[in-house]
Amino acid sequence: MIFAIDLEGVLAPEIWPLLGAHFELPDLRLTTREVGDFEALMHRRVAALRSRGLTLRQLQEVAHGVHPYLGAREFLTRLRALGQVLIISDTFHEFSEPLLQELGGHSLFANHFELDGGGTIAGFKLRIRGQKERIVSGLKSAGFAVAAMGDSLNDLSLLRSSDHRVLYRPVEALRAEFPDAPLATNLDEALAHLEAAARAEALRAGQ
Repeated sequence: MIFAIDLEGVLAPEIWPLLGAHFELPDLRLTTREVGDFEALMHRRVAALRSRGLTLRQLQEVAHGVHPYLGAREFLTRLRALGQVLIISDTFHEFSEPLLQELGGHSLFANHFELDGGGTIAGFKLRIRGQKERIVSGLKSAGFAVAAMGDSLNDLSLLRSSDHRVLYRPVEALRAEFPDAPLATNLDEALAHLEAAARAEALRAGQ
């Protein structure tokens, strides 16, 4: 079984609001909990960064100070005993790779920035946008059952395409989309739901 888990807001704090607070840029404080169109959100973020002339290195000095939530590494370790763990997120590799190492070095599917000659963010490559469903579909076509967990509107396709889904402190719109999906308000509850999904798959495989 494969567990596809979101990163920011689930395993670690949201990075962009921390950048917004540090550099006093309101447009960086917005996340996909407020703005469902991730590409439009990123254009606002890049415009704000360029208006201040901030470089990727300056941003990384803040982003690389983000640490996982208490218990997040242990949560992933428990899941790893039941199957493979993939972190599928609309974060950026340039921000989150150190965070992933703290979480145990699990595979990260995320986006990349494009830089100009001065090291300022000029754009972005959305490796993940529109691809979450394809990633899950590919895993399922290879014979894997997939359980997914997310919290925001940008997780819709990930959750919709999975065999099992868990909503982690979801926004109301996400909860309305999946009214029957189990809810988790902490990682212990999330682990219990995902362990139940793994047991269900094990029973199905034994039939």
